[in-house]
Amino acid sequence: MIGIILAAGEGKRLRPLTYAIPKPMLPVGGKPVLDYVVENLKKCKEIKKVYVAVSRSRGTIENYIGHMDYGVEVELVTTLGWETGGDLKIVLNEKEITGPVIVAYGDVVSDIDTADLLAFHRRMKKESTVSLFEVPDDEVNRFGIAEYDSGLVKRFVEKPKLEDAPSNLANAGCYILEKGAYSQLPLEKKRVEETLFPHLAKTGELAGYVCKPSHWLDIGTIDAYRKANRLVEGILPPPKSNGGG
Repeated sequence: MIGIILAAGEGKRLRPLTYAIPKPMLPVGGKPVLDYVVENLKKCKEIKKVYVAVSRSRGTIENYIGHMDYGVEVELVTTLGWETGGDLKIVLNEKEITGPVIVAYGDVVSDIDTADLLAFHRRMKKESTVSLFEVPDDEVNRFGIAEYDSGLVKRFVEKPKLEDAPSNLANAGCYILEKGAYSQLPLEKKRVEETLFPHLAKTGELAGYVCKPSHWLDIGTIDAYRKANRLVEGILPPPKSNGGG
């Protein structure tokens, strides 16, 4: 099975940090965000390879992963920064992927159980499954929100107005797509959440995996990045020592 990390955003909301450091390499608790995302995908033992979509600073990121042993093959794919939909389609086309994929966002540190997500997806037998988690009612306008019933997403609305949100179950930034789903994804600069998810929900092909991650840290803005670094020390174990002196 293939894992895909979407990390091609320019990180404009994280400037000036991203003038010097590629967004996937920003450290949280002493290690790059990219490491957390790869490690979380690896919980699904069926993943044999991970593609990372990047649009800038490829050399810096490539040099870093070249010195890492993730226990799974990690390869960069240069995309255009065409939102989640366009960049995902570029990776799928360039690498001629035809099987199911697990997609994760490269600016989220979380501990979603990707193995359990896959098991749920197979039980539901739908073209796609999106992980969902509860967010405060007053923050639903920051997320893609699902109208959910008995394992299925009946409607998906990207960043609704507070009064129009169908629930407080939000896209957790990790989902599974079968070929029947991603073959419908257009090659254009649009978000999966605006094009593919609403369509799949209407056709009854979008399952919803409701989870309760112990942590879900977004680093998309300077304020969120600062918060993630404050919180991470109390959530994650300290990095293992390499025995240096």
